[in-house]
Formats: sequence, C-alpha cells, structure tokens
Amino acid sequence: MDERALLDSGPTVRREQLTLYVLIGAIVVLPLGLDRLRARAHHEWSEAQAYEDVYYLPPNEWLRAFSLGWNEALADLIWMRALVYYGDEMVHHGDVEFVFRYGEAIESLDPDFVAVYRWVGTAGLYRPQAITVDDVNRTVEFMERGARRHPDDGQLAWDLGAVLAYELPPMLEDVEAGNRARERALPFLLRASRLGAAPEWAALSNAALMGRIGRTDQAARHLEEMYAQTDDPATRERMATRIRQLQDQAHAEAFLAAMEQLEDRRRRTFPYAPPSFLLLLGERPPVDVDSPIRLGLPEALATPP
Repeated sequence: MDERALLDSGPTVRREQLTLYVLIGAIVVLPLGLDRLRARAHHEWSEAQAYEDVYYLPPNEWLRAFSLGWNEALADLIWMRALVYYGDEMVHHGDVEFVFRYGEAIESLDPDFVAVYRWVGTAGLYRPQAITVDDVNRTVEFMERGARRHPDDGQLAWDLGAVLAYELPPMLEDVEAGNRARERALPFLLRASRLGAAPEWAALSNAALMGRIGRTDQAARHLEEMYAQTDDPATRERMATRIRQLQDQAHAEAFLAAMEQLEDRRRRTFPYAPPSFLLLLGERPPVDVDSPIRLGLPEALATPP
C-alpha cells in the first residue's frame, strides 16, 4: 500500500477504533446500570405488595384426582404450605381463617398423617386474634377424628384431653357444660397416662378432675393404677397421700404396703429398671451357673432343673 492510500484510510481506522471503545464501554457499564435498574424495580414491586390471606386449593374431593395417585406426596406439599401460611398469619396478625381447610385437605389425602391432627390442635386455638367456642369445638372434632384413627398415639390423646379439660370449660358460661367437657376429656387423659405420654403429675391432675365431677372411686383406682408406673419419689408420695384421702385407711395402707413390697422386689432383682419393668417381666428367675461348669454344657442342658 502506498503512502497516499495509508493517509486516506486514517479516518476510517479511527472511527472503527472509536466504535470498538464505545462497545467495550457499553459492555462494562450496561450490566451495572441494569443491576441498579433491576434493584430499583424490585424495591418498587415489593413496596406495592400487600399480604393477602387467600386459600388457593381446590375442593378436597378433587385433590386425590389432581395428585395422580401420589396422595402422600401432595399431602406433604400442602403441609409445608400450611406451616408457611400459619407463620405468615402470625407475623401479620391475621385470623388464621383457613387452618381447618388446610388440615382437612391434608387429612383427605393422608388420614394417617398424625402430625396434622396435633398441628390443628395448636394452630386452631393459638392465634393472634381472639377465638370463639365454635373454633374450639371445630378443633376438638378434628382431633377426635385423629384419636379414633390413632388410638395408640398417647401424645395426641394428651393434647385432645387437655383442650377439652382446660381450654374449653373457661369459655363456657354454663357450669354444667364445663363439667361435661371435662368428663369428655377423661378417657383421653387416662389413655395418655397409661401410654406414658403424659407427665407423671398428670395422674394427680386426672384424679382431681375426676373428684371435681364426683368420681372419687375412679380417681382412687386411677392413682393406684399409675402409682407403680411412677418413678419420681416426690410424685409417688403425693399420690400416696391422695390415695389415703380417697380410700378408707385400711384399704389404702394395704395397697401402699403391697406397693412397698413390689419396690423391695425390684431393688433386689432389677435395681436399675423402673417399676413398670418388673410388672411387665416379673422377677428374675434363678440361674444355676455351677452346673455347666461341673457337668459340661450339653449335659447341663439335658438335665432338667
């Protein structure tokens, strides 16, 4: 290329270089600008949002069809959504209006999902806003369905009995209605104690509840039943005192003497085990450790004791 052609190409080269610099600058600066624009747009969108308490699920009878046979999986997804919903309602001081609909949706898909019965027992009662007697009754009905389906779940029985005995009666104006609620609670409270789900002091509170509605004989029998299953010495002493108060002196002393003999046997045979263990297995059988050494194991096994 001659000198004249090189001079003529100068402006073109400079324009190309300038264009290249502009493109490089745009590539560097544009993402920064877009990032700031995106952040501002997101901020404006967030400011414009308002919390809404909306239930989006279809009717319960449709859920099994929509799950395509994956009933438990869909129940798990609704369970996660229900937990988030309850948290949002607590944060925004909502009415928790749809807690029963979420619970019933999960129940319709997986009635063996025992955790949902206990969750409704909590979320149906403990809310940011005041609850009514109808709310408590609806909670109890839901939990009773779970207790009928899961009779061996002591924790569910304890929760249900506590709602009936302690949450519902103070809301009722009629004293007799309150006593009926407590009487309705007793089978669940006793079941929870027998299954070991209730705290040890529950036997005393159960007895007091039965005494309040005039069942003193049943209260005494319940204390006697639970006495041997109680490990805490202070609680056992309080139970013994209450048994003496409820039963005649001779009967109470005979029962407590029998329990003391049982405790002595436990200390001799299984001192490391709770009293209920001895009631289940009985005393340790005598073991002959000399015969296998003296006679040899095969002959010792063949020789009757």
